[in-house]
Amino acid sequence: MPISSAQPRSTAQVSAPVRAIGEVVRRLVNPVELFSGAKLADVLLVDNVVVFKRTSTKMLKPQGVTHNYHHRFELVVPLQTAGRIHVEGIGYTLAPGQVFLIFPHQFHHYLEIEGKEMLWLFITFELARPDQLLPLRNSPRQIGEADGEFVRQMLKEYVAQAPGSTRSFSLIVRTSQLLQSLLGAREADCAVRKDAADDDPNGALLFSINRYVRANLDKSLTIADLARHTGYSISHLRAVFRREFGISLGGYMRDSRLSIAASMLARPERDRIENIAKACGFESIFSFSRAFKKSMGCSPRDYSKLAQAGARTGIATESDGDS
Repeated sequence: MPISSAQPRSTAQVSAPVRAIGEVVRRLVNPVELFSGAKLADVLLVDNVVVFKRTSTKMLKPQGVTHNYHHRFELVVPLQTAGRIHVEGIGYTLAPGQVFLIFPHQFHHYLEIEGKEMLWLFITFELARPDQLLPLRNSPRQIGEADGEFVRQMLKEYVAQAPGSTRSFSLIVRTSQLLQSLLGAREADCAVRKDAADDDPNGALLFSINRYVRANLDKSLTIADLARHTGYSISHLRAVFRREFGISLGGYMRDSRLSIAASMLARPERDRIENIAKACGFESIFSFSRAFKKSMGCSPRDYSKLAQAGARTGIATESDGDS
């Protein structure tokens, strides 16, 4: 019996897609270095992406104060309701189709949402190299038709998929692509600088308090200090703050100091934890560690390690007592 041998397929038998690939490969220029190429470090690739919505001003309003600092990027996308976001003393009136990227630790709050019903999309994430998004800092962008359709398909796919690695991978890639597209999108004309307190008294009050707290970060400020600074009585200041912003003034002051401390702990060349505690107005490292763990869910030392490793920081650990 003759021995059969496999015969190579002729060019005519190669499928059209494979032939098309071959045509492109013929034009490919081989690199000089075969061991160094495209690297993840050079790519805008987000991590730990969370997608959620706000459908009422009641849901959104507490976010304006209790989370007026956060340690992640937050992409704000109004969909059916216009509203104003205040970022570092400047008001941006966002209409549907205009987006704003809040950077980690950027002071912000929301006011003047049109009506009680709303529909805003939020996409929060982490990024190893924040400098990749610097052009979007304090620079709202206008979503065009192509980006709008991209976001619709992205969310449609996200809602349809079951939680798991496939869903996470798709969300990470698509969010990264969206941000890359926004870098080249047209800047939205929606910024209104607030120079007159009478024009926006609530925003001016919150910004004034925040600025004063930051300027006196190493001091144990009291509400009486803030009352003298703002010109309000203690009782009036407490009442206005609780009514308008949904949190006690004392809690806001504490959370603001802890958020700034978290930013200092996340630095690669951070100071000793004891020095950070003093710099943020805490009398001892023990009171600082106790307050930090209660607020952040882990000790200052563990937060520092996790933040610098680029990991999530929601794990409760033993209280820290040293540097």
